[in-house]
Amino acid sequence: MTDPRPVRGRRWASMRGRIVAQAVLAAVVATTLFGLPLAYGVAQSYLGDEQSELERIADVDAVSVAFDVAAGRTPTGLGGGQGRDGDVAVAFYSTDGELVAGDGPQELDPASADALGDGRVSTANDIDGQLVVAVPVVDGDSTRGVVRAATDYSAVRWRIVGTWAGMLALAAAAVGVTWLLARRQAARLAQPLESLAVAAQQLGEGDFGTRTARSGIAELDAAGSALDTTAGRLGALLARERAFSADASHQLRTPLTGLRLSLETALELPAEAHRAAIENALTSTDRLENTITDLLALARDTGAHGTPLDPAQLLAEVQATWGPLLDRQDRVLQLHLEGDLPGTAVSAAAVRQVVGVLVDNATVHGAGAVTVSVRDAGGALAVDVADEGTTPLEVDRLFVRGSHRDDGHGIGLALARTLAEAEGGRLRVASPSPPVFSLLLPASADS
Repeated sequence: MTDPRPVRGRRWASMRGRIVAQAVLAAVVATTLFGLPLAYGVAQSYLGDEQSELERIADVDAVSVAFDVAAGRTPTGLGGGQGRDGDVAVAFYSTDGELVAGDGPQELDPASADALGDGRVSTANDIDGQLVVAVPVVDGDSTRGVVRAATDYSAVRWRIVGTWAGMLALAAAAVGVTWLLARRQAARLAQPLESLAVAAQQLGEGDFGTRTARSGIAELDAAGSALDTTAGRLGALLARERAFSADASHQLRTPLTGLRLSLETALELPAEAHRAAIENALTSTDRLENTITDLLALARDTGAHGTPLDPAQLLAEVQATWGPLLDRQDRVLQLHLEGDLPGTAVSAAAVRQVVGVLVDNATVHGAGAVTVSVRDAGGALAVDVADEGTTPLEVDRLFVRGSHRDDGHGIGLALARTLAEAEGGRLRVASPSPPVFSLLLPASADS
């Protein structure tokens, strides 16, 4: 037979892997959706900052150039400046696009020439590898030229790339942390699920004592608690079924003995007496059927069973069942019924089985006459069963169940006490020698 544990291990490892993969995928998607717009915003922010710096430098030089042009002098003081990302080259161009002063190309580039046409600041992100800002020089209502400020575009680009690299490293770190947390969470989730699966498998294999460990996860603990409850109920059900099997085998022994006795008696009688023997056998069969019905009803554990107890009928059944058996042993069955007894709501089925156990115990293990008495015990109904023998065990061990014994001994008295207590009664040893067992039954409220 193939060991299923490696298969289960691979299955749970695969489950953990799926949880980790889904968590990491979610982290990557979230980081990407958040990071791409942020990266674009960072690039635009750096470009905007550099353009603002170039425009500031160009504006300062444009004021100086305007004074020189108004005075008819060649502009001076266009020495450039230091921008955010490197040296800034500044040049002045006339209205025809020719370089007049400063550091720049001989002819004004088309993007900067737009400042001459509309008199507004013009910007260009990548002109021959440069970031360019052109500011018009205005004298009254006329444009007298353009101040062009330019810096190396690669410096801005590297600044953007460096920031993007930092953002990517942070994203990778976030995904890595997510991976670590996902592995931990996957193990935390998979372990109680695996425990539930193992407990369910053990339950399916008949181990009703299995219990699940608590994980601290409310939903999984609720499932584990439900599985534990199911295991407990199945275990109790199985225990009741096993107890019923032992109890039934014990309780059916006497009716079967009576039936066998009737049939053996019929074999010894002449033919004309067979009818009476057969009727006795049928009576024994009826008692056997009643015993089975009582045991099934009592084993279902559904509260009161059958009709209330009738003491006179109880003694009549005892006489019919046990009288012939004791006669064959040359022993006497004595029955005593007091008058004006209190009523009881205890079911006849339960009392019949309890008294049957006590009389069977007196018949098999006792000696001399067997006496069954029903009396008033001062607010309770008492059924006493006595014989003239001795008690083979200590009193405190008489009601200990011994279902492990193959001869069936050790079952009856434990069953009798259980049935008595289930009906609200009490079974005790009134006298150990000679043995007297007293069944005390609660009186009904209207008695």
